[in-house]
Amino acid sequence: MQELCYHHFEQMAQLEARYYGEEFITPPQEAYRWYQRYPYTVVAAADENNRIVGFVNLFPVKEHIYEALRAGCFNDHFLTLEGVEDIVADANTPLRMFLCCLVVDAAYRAQGLTRRILRAAVEQYVAVAYRCTEVITDNVTEAGEAFSRRYGFRELLRSDHDSTVYTQSWADFVKRI
Repeated sequence: MQELCYHHFEQMAQLEARYYGEEFITPPQEAYRWYQRYPYTVVAAADENNRIVGFVNLFPVKEHIYEALRAGCFNDHFLTLEGVEDIVADANTPLRMFLCCLVVDAAYRAQGLTRRILRAAVEQYVAVAYRCTEVITDNVTEAGEAFSRRYGFRELLRSDHDSTVYTQSWADFVKRI
């Protein structure tokens, strides 16, 4: 999808709620704020009725958020706009990427949609790829963990909110997708 509206973010939250609890879902109002300020934070796919059937949130986070994620003590339910790194603000800042959420409706799986939306998300960072250092995930489902292993992430630890944190270099991630 080229342009997203607030109701799309409500649809994304509903899609997420099919697979895990609200305590792990960023409120749609906040995710929409990210998108309004930094459109590169989300890539979504819709069906012929303009209903979201898959999306990914992939974006750089501020250093303190990244370190809290690596320590297993940050739940992205609480991530706000202020935690997202502006990719144009400081051209010397390393970008630590957070694969915050990836959801594809069960009816659209095994059709290559996951890889297509991941590639579209990565394409948004081509101009700043030299600054992208690592990618981190915080998986709350077995399917999320399976995804992370399949795409070459290595397990770091169990978090304080019963999820599993994985990481890998940006370069390796890009090669795998």
